[in-house]
Amino acid sequence: MVDNSTNTIQQLHAPPKPLVVYGAIFVLLFLPLVISTPLATEILIWAIFGMGFNLLLGYTGVLSFGHAAYFGLGAYSAGLAFRYLDAHLFVGIVAGILAPMILACFIGALAIRKRGVYFAMISLAFAQMLYFLALSPLKEITRGEDGLTHIPAMALFSFSLGKPLPLYYFVLVITAIMLYSTWRILQSPFGKLLQAFRENEERAKACGYNTTLVKFFSLVISAFYAGLAGALNTVYLGYVPLTTLFWLTSGTMVMMTILGGKGTFLGPLVGVGVFLFLQNTISLITPRWELFVGSIFVAIILLFPGGIMGTVEEKIAAYRMRRASK
Repeated sequence: MVDNSTNTIQQLHAPPKPLVVYGAIFVLLFLPLVISTPLATEILIWAIFGMGFNLLLGYTGVLSFGHAAYFGLGAYSAGLAFRYLDAHLFVGIVAGILAPMILACFIGALAIRKRGVYFAMISLAFAQMLYFLALSPLKEITRGEDGLTHIPAMALFSFSLGKPLPLYYFVLVITAIMLYSTWRILQSPFGKLLQAFRENEERAKACGYNTTLVKFFSLVISAFYAGLAGALNTVYLGYVPLTTLFWLTSGTMVMMTILGGKGTFLGPLVGVGVFLFLQNTISLITPRWELFVGSIFVAIILLFPGGIMGTVEEKIAAYRMRRASK
């Protein structure tokens, strides 16, 4: 007889059903009716960033402290294309995607064989190098501490993306595509291989899989998501702040992913939404919002040790097992 705990674990690691994907997209359609449209747009952009980071951390089990490099490079690449080359909307976004993917290939070739905290620290070092490059040596084009400004407003056909609502639904379409793409990745043999690597790298290697390539492709795909999010953030803000490359951006993404539940499909979306909503709401009350958000974050982690979605899914799986055993 199969142990109940084993069945529970299998249910937790099972890929989400299509209804979850469509349900999430349906809810997001009406998000601007619940919160402000700019905040809703910011949540979608960071959710895309979070989906990619969750593929690397949650599903592959590889921790990166330098994901701000991909997010910030995507933002700067798109911004530079928009400002200096007068690039079309999609050309700038493609530039924002390709540059981080190339960087991920370079970092992956150098450091992907490193494990645990060593890879995390190498990724952090690269991110900080990019930050200081943008701050001083490349100041003439990045504008240093002031950030990259004077980026023209984008338009899609006859819709100006300088207006909140058209921009939100433009970002929503891309978010929906990325949600569906993430679901397809998790359903694919490659997605199963990512989770096999996370659970037991040595066993996956013994089965004949090239685990180094698994980590490499997971990193590059994650950089794709981060670069896309960075490019969309440039369109959303109309400028590129230097902080997009700072290590705190990476730390914030780690917090969001853990808060929502790493290794869960909707974890990044929930974690980003809760974090940004708390930040936006509490910052209107007090300039010391970090203190209160940090305290709430600790309380949530104590109540939801597997993250919000991770703990919820665990409780649902345990309930189903109890029902099945009766």
